Amino acid sequence: MSEDNVIENLMRLKGIIKVVPLTQEDRAEIERLEREAEGKVLMGLCKGMNLGVREALRKKTVYACITNASLRWPKTSLVKIVCGEETIGEDKYDENELERLKSEGNLVVGNIVFYKDKIRLMRENIDKISLLMLPLKIPELEGLGMVIGSPSPPADLYLKKKLGASEDDPNIGTVIVGVGGDQG
Repeated sequence: MSEDNVIENLMRLKGIIKVVPLTQEDRAEIERLEREAEGKVLMGLCKGMNLGVREALRKKTVYACITNASLRWPKTSLVKIVCGEETIGEDKYDENELERLKSEGNLVVGNIVFYKDKIRLMRENIDKISLLMLPLKIPELEGLGMVIGSPSPPADLYLKKKLGASEDDPNIGTVIVGVGGDQG
């Protein structure tokens, strides 16, 4: 897919207001900011790893997008809390599913579900727990070979400054989109 086609497909998506290819220097800075953010405790639980941004940054071409509040975020899990290969908790957006999970004895905090049969793992292995930020699955872009990640607050701020977007408007955000094969 040519750069023009990628930008055209992204700009067609409601909620994306600007798309800019990133330089190698930008990519390196975002990677540094993400590593720094991953070293901190997330959501008061554990350290994290932003898989969406990591995967996007590995692609041959990477774009930064400025978004507004009309971007339709996927209603699939964006966050998983894991201990090794075991999923201890994750975010859910279907109210009926949240109620069902709660009625089955799982711990539901907002839209995060902690599975009752995995809580023991959490207590016993607190130092091995990670919070994973997953790639975004935006239906309109499925099948186009794009990996989309939601950057950490420091990387988000870096991109807003670089692209001249409002740093204070809570309705303005960023996503990173990687396209093509993995870079060599």
